[in-house]
Amino acid sequence: MNNKHNNLREFGNCRLDVENRVLWCAEKPVQLPLKSVELLCLLVERGGEIVTKDEIWRTVWQDVFVEETNLTHNIYLLRKTFKDLGEKDLIQTVPRRGYRFAGEVRPHSNGELVIEKHTRTQTLIEIQEPFETRRKTEFLSLNRYRVAVSLAVLFSVVIGILGFSAYRNNSNAASAGNIQSIAVLPFQMIDSNKDNENQGIGLADVLITRLSNIKEISVRPTSAVLGFDHRDSIEFGRKLKTDAILEGTIYRLGEKVRVTARLVKVSDGRIVWNGQFERLKTDELRIQDEIALQVSSALALNLSGTEKNALTKSFTENADAFELYQKGRYEWNKRNWAGMLEAQKLFRGAIEKDPKFALAYAGLADSLLTGDNLPEIEDAIQKALELDPNLAEIYATLGFYQTFHQWQWQAAENSFKRSIELNPNYATAHHWYAQVLTIQGRHEEAKAEMRRALEINPVSHNFLADLGQIYYFNREYGEAETYCRKSLEIFPDFSFAHSYLTDIYLQTGRNDEAVEEFIAASKALGTFDNQSAKRQQGMENDFAETRKVYIDGGIKEFIGKIVKNAPQDANLAYFHAKSLALIGEKETTLERLEQAFTGRGFSTLFLKADPVFDKIRNEPRFREILRKMNLY
Repeated sequence: MNNKHNNLREFGNCRLDVENRVLWCAEKPVQLPLKSVELLCLLVERGGEIVTKDEIWRTVWQDVFVEETNLTHNIYLLRKTFKDLGEKDLIQTVPRRGYRFAGEVRPHSNGELVIEKHTRTQTLIEIQEPFETRRKTEFLSLNRYRVAVSLAVLFSVVIGILGFSAYRNNSNAASAGNIQSIAVLPFQMIDSNKDNENQGIGLADVLITRLSNIKEISVRPTSAVLGFDHRDSIEFGRKLKTDAILEGTIYRLGEKVRVTARLVKVSDGRIVWNGQFERLKTDELRIQDEIALQVSSALALNLSGTEKNALTKSFTENADAFELYQKGRYEWNKRNWAGMLEAQKLFRGAIEKDPKFALAYAGLADSLLTGDNLPEIEDAIQKALELDPNLAEIYATLGFYQTFHQWQWQAAENSFKRSIELNPNYATAHHWYAQVLTIQGRHEEAKAEMRRALEINPVSHNFLADLGQIYYFNREYGEAETYCRKSLEIFPDFSFAHSYLTDIYLQTGRNDEAVEEFIAASKALGTFDNQSAKRQQGMENDFAETRKVYIDGGIKEFIGKIVKNAPQDANLAYFHAKSLALIGEKETTLERLEQAFTGRGFSTLFLKADPVFDKIRNEPRFREILRKMNLY
């Protein structure tokens, strides 16, 4: 009995039987998978020390293929169990190294009671096989002590096992049926080659594209999952407000590639489905089809013929072209100038490898949209449509082009509707559709589309800020401010949110706050990586001067400083017009608007919607501009 006594560890209100792999808390056995308990034993035995991931894999999973997700899932189960039991922060993550047990571990002085309880309830705790197999194993392994246990006790144990088994099967079925939203997380590369890092994001992006075609579920877009750092996937799923996460690993060895994936319910960490796929590198593209089909099967979805085709649709047979496309989407999703330029290069490379790769043309068009190379944008869109007339993404791209470059409102609306019809889960289509609606003054419809985009991606600072702008256009300034602030909670340096707040505060007479938001927006736009100290100091001096002008001369002097010099382009002319309208400079405002219209300034589209121009709406020159834009 002394040896058994020495194998008992106590921490908080819990006792751990290291030898028999059983955890007790508050005098009750805790139901955990065997691997979770083995992991806990290792951490407790090394209490206070850092246990590296390699040590954990060698000790706990020495007999199976190593998966990062196995470890993170079991860490999650242990943390959730202790949290439910009121024991918090027992297991700590040491970034890039491993984990440590932070609780105070004590030897237990009364081992007899625990051993007796463990013996009488072991079969209930360590249920792993189907019931029939378990029952045979249990009767074969009964010792003399168990034979002496009364029939009443044995009967109650059997009934308990049957009840637990039925509960487990029913709850698994229910968990799959209740999943209405999924986040596909970037797959983790178990590979030392840095060039392969973005392929985990690439695989996730393809699966998102495929699964988004299923109308019964909502799939978070790639932009929503880029921030995942492979630590706590369940917590990240909660942040994304999703029912389940699809996560996995990619392992390359020579000419072979192995992908593991699993679908996990966020609410309780249950694994709804898991699979392992191994192919030659030349046949890697087929893995995407298999994962998408098996996930939809696990969810028991009734797929239409169109949805089934979309799940296994072959975008290209050229693996090199597809790899370049994946890298291009990775760069494009950064949404910065450097990323856009690199994306263009990669998409062109993919097209060179496979001139019939429609998605590559769509990617190229997306990366060119905010520039002025209109012929190349048109060519890329047209080529993608010719190659794949049912590609949802390219219709959204076409709608954006028709909105911001051609001012064709009805044509743009038709393109966005077609994109949404083909893929209701494409959040970008809902976002851009909301823009064309609010441009026309259809703000309630615009809000509905933007809310739909946020249902698909609830953590998009871009969507939140643009919804705030729609409320501003609808003269609902309180709601407008709320959504812009929510955007800045996610991304504090988002220049558009600061710019929208500037408009809101100027329109409501909160000039002090407006000036500070103007400076914040200017700082966010003017700051870039590797900026020299001299440049940074120059910016700060300019901001200090701007603030002093306002303090000394008020809002009129502040605006005078902003519009001091004649605008050099149409976009600046429109900004000047907004500023001048605030201080009642009617004639100069109209001059700037005519200049913005002639130069087709990007923001001129919002002329009809912006309340800053309410006092001059009846002016003939103002109405004429709206008429020429087909907005009057």
